[in-house]
Amino acid sequence: MTEHLSEVDPRWAKHSGGEGHSGLEWGPEDLERAATFTSELAPQARRVFEYLLRNPGRRVHCTELVDKALGGPNESDPARRVAGVLSGMSRGHTTSQRRLPFYWWEAPEGIAGAMYAIRPSVAAVFLAAQLNATQSAQPEPP
Repeated sequence: MTEHLSEVDPRWAKHSGGEGHSGLEWGPEDLERAATFTSELAPQARRVFEYLLRNPGRRVHCTELVDKALGGPNESDPARRVAGVLSGMSRGHTTSQRRLPFYWWEAPEGIAGAMYAIRPSVAAVFLAAQLNATQSAQPEPP
């Protein structure tokens, strides 16, 4: 069940998110905020977030996140595990003064769990922030 959403897909607005999933969206002016947000992530939250960043616009089921980002094995309630892990974004969320950078939806009827995705434009902000951090950390050529 792989689903890719374009930047303007109306399903972004129909997410299931509650607290933390409203407010200002991340934009190109937020590179420094994005770097700070990422640095404040709990380790498991960082792994899930980085997995979503490598798959911008793709709705990923919670079982895939447990298997691929958290190293499995998939337990009886992967939705609860992923939700608990993503609560490790609370400090970065508060500091950033932006909405959480991911979206989530209840899984379609007949499928247990939840789906998660990062909007392509938001992924671009975080990937650019990572690139800037990498380039800043390298010494100047002689």
